[in-house]
Amino acid sequence: MPKRKAVHISTPLPQSCYAELTDDFVFKKAFASEEDKDLLIALLNVFLEPKLTYPVKDVHIENPYIKGETKNNRDAVLDIHCQDSKGNKFIVEMQVSEQKFFIKRALYYLCMAVANSGRKGKDWDFDFPRIYSLNFLNFDLDIWEKCDEIVQYLSLQNDNHPEIPHDYINLVFVRLPKFKKRIEECESLQDKLIFSLCHAHEFNSKPKQLREKLFERLFEIAKISNFDAMEWSEYISRHKAKHDRYAEKAYAREKGMAEGRAEGLAEGRAEGLTKGIAEGLAKGKAEGLAKGKAEGLAKGISQGISQIAKSMLQANESVAKIMKYTKLSKKEILALK
Repeated sequence: MPKRKAVHISTPLPQSCYAELTDDFVFKKAFASEEDKDLLIALLNVFLEPKLTYPVKDVHIENPYIKGETKNNRDAVLDIHCQDSKGNKFIVEMQVSEQKFFIKRALYYLCMAVANSGRKGKDWDFDFPRIYSLNFLNFDLDIWEKCDEIVQYLSLQNDNHPEIPHDYINLVFVRLPKFKKRIEECESLQDKLIFSLCHAHEFNSKPKQLREKLFERLFEIAKISNFDAMEWSEYISRHKAKHDRYAEKAYAREKGMAEGRAEGLAEGRAEGLTKGIAEGLAKGKAEGLAKGKAEGLAKGISQGISQIAKSMLQANESVAKIMKYTKLSKKEILALK
């Protein structure tokens, strides 16, 4: 028996000069470093500007791990957790995989940060700092009708008096897939940052339109040739996992469609057979009834004519006369005597 050839399916290696900034590892490499915190400060100021009382001047990057209050509570590991010089706290997340309840997840993590900011002792009066949750989504969080803005802002408010701010907690969601601008159309710093997050890995050199100093550093960090051996291994591992997930989802989708077609065909056949039997039975009954009525009528008429002929014979009417009125043959009439 001939040996079967082994089939090797390899994940394509990144072909670009730059890594994907939407990858959690690369995103944190760029924005969660004390050495390059200017990038993080720019990110916070650009996307939180409508919610900030004062621009962020400096940040201290904190431990991203927040322990649950009890053993039954879930812990949280954030992408970036930091605090500015005024005590305001920030959570920054890059979410690649789609999640149905991501808004609730973001709110849960924000509430954990609120609880974690509390202090023991009688002198604490629950005056926790403002907390901001900035979330970049590499999928479209399509839950708001008529909300087409790429950047969505959520916060506490008085429904009867929305003009009165309650800006203790703020949630911001940046829906990256909804960004459709070309580099030539990007004018604001926000547009340029979103464009870089979405498309940096598609270039072999930094686009000339990104003139600001921060993009020099951002693209330098994302440059794959600057990765050390461990960083390269981590990135390739994550790149492979991403393609594996894509292949699994594609196969599941294809398998589901095939099973759906087969099930639909079986149901269609069964329904067609049932309907065909019902229609055939109804038609058969109708045809049988019509035929029975016709045969019965014909038989009744024949019997009536015979009875008339018999009565005329009993009245000594001539055979010729009986033939004239009944249309029976002479043989048929004589057989009735």
